[in-house]
Formats: sequence, C-alpha cells, structure tokens
Amino acid sequence: MDGTEQAAIHQALVAVQHAVTSMTFPSCDQEDLIEAIDSVEEQLHVSHPNVALMCRFLNSIARSLRAQPEARDACLAIEDAISKAGMPSTWQSGI
Repeated sequence: MDGTEQAAIHQALVAVQHAVTSMTFPSCDQEDLIEAIDSVEEQLHVSHPNVALMCRFLNSIARSLRAQPEARDACLAIEDAISKAGMPSTWQSGI
C-alpha cells in the first residue's frame, strides 16, 4: 500500500470521525465506530498493514453509516479510498 492510498484512507477516516461526532447517534454506536476508525488508523502506521482487516473495518464503518443522510460524504470518501487502494467495496450490498 503506497502513501497516496494510505493518505486517502486517513482522509476518509477523518471525514467519518467528523460525521460521527457531529451526528445524533447513540453513544454506544459512536464508540464502536470510533474503535473501528482507531483500528484502521493503527494498521496505517505499521510497516505491513493488514489490508484485509482494513477493508473489513472500512466496509463495516460505511455500512453502519449508510442510512444516515448526514454521513453520505463520509461514506463516499470511504468508497473512494477503498477503490484507490484496490479493495473490494461491499458496504452497499443489500441496499
């Protein structure tokens, strides 16, 4: 994973964190999403990130937010980041 891909993922996570902290969202759900964001950020800072784990968390985050209109931009940022990183996008499945 190159620096451009990592930067796109980081920026998507920043957008998600902003959306999550500014939305009316149950605090337990908010904590779960922040935990998932932290897990992806942690992977971005190791020498050999677990891409499959990051993909799973990113899709899970987007899936959790997809019904929230105010989180649309954050979901699209995740979509763009996982696309740039060559990861599969599964968060829209079942809509």
